[in-house]
Amino acid sequence: MRWKLLGILLLGLLILGSFGSANIVKNGNDKACQLVSYWVFENGQWVQKSEPRVWWYCQEPERVKGFMSFAFKEMPYGLFKKPDPMTLHQAARDLINLVGVDEPRGKFSTSLPSYGGMFINEEKGLIFVYVRDEKDKAELKQALGKYRGKVNVVFLKGKYSFEQLVKWKHSMEKLDERIIEQLGITMLDVDEAHNSLTIGLEEITPEKLKLLENRLEKLGIPKEAVRVERREYMKLLADYHRARPLVGGVMIRREDAPDSWGTLGYIGFIGSTPYFVTAGHLGIWGTSGQRIYQPTVDEENYVGTVTYNPYFRDDESIPYRYSDSMLVKADVAGSTKIYNPSPYTSSDYIVIGKRYSADQIVGETVIKVGATTGKTTGEITNKCVTSFLSPKEDYYPDLVALYCQMETNLESAGGDSGAPVFKSYGTFVELYGILWGGTSTVSAYSPIDGIEEDLGVTLDVN
Repeated sequence: MRWKLLGILLLGLLILGSFGSANIVKNGNDKACQLVSYWVFENGQWVQKSEPRVWWYCQEPERVKGFMSFAFKEMPYGLFKKPDPMTLHQAARDLINLVGVDEPRGKFSTSLPSYGGMFINEEKGLIFVYVRDEKDKAELKQALGKYRGKVNVVFLKGKYSFEQLVKWKHSMEKLDERIIEQLGITMLDVDEAHNSLTIGLEEITPEKLKLLENRLEKLGIPKEAVRVERREYMKLLADYHRARPLVGGVMIRREDAPDSWGTLGYIGFIGSTPYFVTAGHLGIWGTSGQRIYQPTVDEENYVGTVTYNPYFRDDESIPYRYSDSMLVKADVAGSTKIYNPSPYTSSDYIVIGKRYSADQIVGETVIKVGATTGKTTGEITNKCVTSFLSPKEDYYPDLVALYCQMETNLESAGGDSGAPVFKSYGTFVELYGILWGGTSTVSAYSPIDGIEEDLGVTLDVN
């Protein structure tokens, strides 16, 4: 009887761990499953709806809107079986290579023209793919066949191709500064998790939505292809007051702003000379020569001097950069490791390489270590976002753009600017970028390729 009861209990646990469970995958208090409001155009009017921020972690694939089928479905992952993240990421990279999409470089799929976006769920070993044509679906299924029994591939019905969405995004980016400010546009994104053009507005009112509707019509962008979210302007995460005791990360300070702090991003070498990268707004965009200290501003803690912090490019309607970063020449010994504030280990993270934004995947989990909030984790929620900023200083333009930024739901606060964002494989990590800003719901980081584009150097981090 005792063994029979144990068998029933184990069966129940397996069922609860399966796709068939009616429970939410993550705890309701988790940031991933916190509800966010959005607006879509349906039946001739804007309609407000809500869903979990990272919705694909919070419901079963079969219940997802637009669910078509599984390319193939492994046994459900539960308490006694976990997906292999390395295999999942390799399958996702193979898919990226197959579809041939690299938005930052303007490269789009020609072999799979109906491809509309891809994202993953690391907890369940799921790859979601938006696709419209049966022919493309069959080709994807065949190409990923070698991963049968290792990952689960879910097809979602796409309405728009990735190339169409990028074209419409670029049309919005080219709007006059006055129009962007009038609409209150704070971000633009080809949203891989929604097969849509997501537009962030600082304030959402019937009047703003009508203005946006008229502008979309003039640009020839289908209103049904747009998803609107209320998004504040990103706040640069530099803090001039000590908000809490310092937790984790490597704090740095600027000589002429000793009461503020930021976070050292990552160290690398040019030849045998050490340099480090941190957030550009911790200095002054367009200037160099500021002295940097760690952790306090006194001569014995001097560590280096800002050598390059480019100003905004001005060959488009809105001044822009590809990152919020600056380069500092270190005048002390440096290591490419990243501080690990975990109380359970004395080992720092060992950097084994960098990963550019084309190979960073919506849905994957990333980590940051910052001087204020320490080590926090979250999922990538949006990829290659155009983020508009409104600097307060008189010597900057009224409106600037940071192109192709990454967004995640990890926790951050003032003083975390510059923090390294990375993928962890235990002690070993790959660099993804540096944190620079956030709102009440998301944090933003500049990817490695944007940093190298702006700074004009490639540091050796191995």
